Amino acid sequence: MSDSERRLRARINEIADQLCQAIDGRYDFHLSTDSEDLDVQKLSVLSNFVLESVRRNIRELERARDQLEEKVQERTRRLDLIIQGANDGVWEWDFEEDQLQVSVRWLAMSGCQELGHRFRPSEWVMRMHPQDRGPFSEAMLNHANGLSERFSCEFRLQDGRGGYRWMVARGICEMDPVTGSPRRMSGTQADMTEQKFVDSTTRLPNAEYLDLVLQQRLAEGSGQVGLLVVVFSNLALVRDSLTPAEERALVREVRQRLHRCLRPGELVALLADNTPAVLVHDADEDGLRTRARELMQQFDESLLLNERRVWLSLVVGAIPGDDGRFIGSADMLQATRTMLRRVRNAATGSFLVYQDEMRQRNRERLDAEQSLRSALRHDWVEPFLQPLVNLQSGEVDAFEALCRIRHPDLGLISPGLFIPVAEETGLIGALSDAMLLKTLPLMNDPLLTQVYGEHFSVSLNLSPAQLHDPAMADHLIRELHRAGVDPRRLKVEITETAVMADASIAMVVMKELRRAGISVALDDFGAGYSSLGYLRQLPLDQLKIDRSLVSGIDSDSEKRAIMEMILTLCERLSLSVVVEGIENERELSCLVGMGAHVGQGFLFSRPLPRDELVARVPRRGILALAGGQ
Repeated sequence: MSDSERRLRARINEIADQLCQAIDGRYDFHLSTDSEDLDVQKLSVLSNFVLESVRRNIRELERARDQLEEKVQERTRRLDLIIQGANDGVWEWDFEEDQLQVSVRWLAMSGCQELGHRFRPSEWVMRMHPQDRGPFSEAMLNHANGLSERFSCEFRLQDGRGGYRWMVARGICEMDPVTGSPRRMSGTQADMTEQKFVDSTTRLPNAEYLDLVLQQRLAEGSGQVGLLVVVFSNLALVRDSLTPAEERALVREVRQRLHRCLRPGELVALLADNTPAVLVHDADEDGLRTRARELMQQFDESLLLNERRVWLSLVVGAIPGDDGRFIGSADMLQATRTMLRRVRNAATGSFLVYQDEMRQRNRERLDAEQSLRSALRHDWVEPFLQPLVNLQSGEVDAFEALCRIRHPDLGLISPGLFIPVAEETGLIGALSDAMLLKTLPLMNDPLLTQVYGEHFSVSLNLSPAQLHDPAMADHLIRELHRAGVDPRRLKVEITETAVMADASIAMVVMKELRRAGISVALDDFGAGYSSLGYLRQLPLDQLKIDRSLVSGIDSDSEKRAIMEMILTLCERLSLSVVVEGIENERELSCLVGMGAHVGQGFLFSRPLPRDELVARVPRRGILALAGGQ
């Protein structure tokens, strides 16, 4: 090998040695050689050109990479903002390893911090409500098997504090490109508790949430569970006088005071009718009584509503859960609904405890209401007549029409069953109208006219709703005219309680009735807090003395003194008097001796249908018949 060849090889090796730097990924160098060989110089220049091109391409790739990273970071930031704004948790389920990886937010909303960020998916599923586990697994499998485009499922999740959160999980699968089987599923979990479990007005948990938690507590079998039902008896009256801002303040203040009574793990929630209920750990009657007292004490002070103070009156009912009588939440909540009727009718400050017989009474009340509605629809209402007897002559010239229901299957239904129900349900007006339409034709009934003459009168009880209806007088007059009955033959009976409910309207109606020729009688006098002085203010024609003053009058000097005083006062006020409830000859003899003029009672006759009345009660001589009984 010649010297020139050796020098050329040395220069080429020198260039090759320099190019070896590129093997390590370094391109920031420049080839140089002191060779005078033109070919070597050309190789060096060409290599430098290539290196510069590589460096330029690398710089462009680095700029593109930096731009891409910036975009990725920006998209990541925006995605994080979206997730934070949605307040959602993030999860990823690795099917191959059967591991679930979750975000910090997912753990916080689920109350599962003790699990850490990575755990088995079964831990997630087991915290769900038992009724939701099946649908969750089914929705998951449907998506994994390609039966649905995306996974989505709502479920109730235990929150780690003895309650539940309502969640919705959404996700999508990543499939293996070779096998087509699912590799992992990623998605979000959102908290829907506010929408599903919280009442928007009071911000209290709703009836569905109460049912869920109560279900869990009863299933645990500890027996330490009880319900307190809180009824604010004057709430409607208070609300009527509040502005919208004051009403919002009222709701907020009530919620805060109820929460002050809670112990850890207890709950204030709403029943289905929005009545507040407190789920407590005390399960026996004594414990519940103590807790009820604590509740009432929270409302001993007035509530400040912006610039205004109001007082709330409350009644508390208790459902003890310590005796195993309730097999589930539905049973216990049914007992709560049963007791609510009693609670709403109780005096302010009362404490009531649920008893099993309340359920039986409610069932009887429901049966009575159904019978009453059927009676009004199918015309089963029937007036029975009870005679009023002149105690001096023994003549019958008036009757009181009393309502009966003749059920095709059950026979006669006692008014003691359906009259209270009619008053509670507001059906008393319809019942009274039905009685009026059935009674007025009896005044022109040929058989009754033949036996009792053409001028006997009939009295009808007027319900409180009718007494406070300003159009009632005109309605009665129209019906009398339609039936062809002289208004003087009709007498309406009212109670003092009904008058006092709205005395101003009642007095107007009573005066209109009397101007039309219809007599007005005050019924049940002496049964309650009757005032003799009040009689002078009422536009009355007659007073009917209740059985409570008549019973045992022959042996009770105090009752005799009261009766004599009433008879004397009514005589001075030109009021006729009917003594009701006469049941034996001793009472009759005593009343006749005191100067009573008209009597009514079982001694003479029970209320009877028309045909039986005619057959058993003559127009005259009934005193002799009564004395022979």
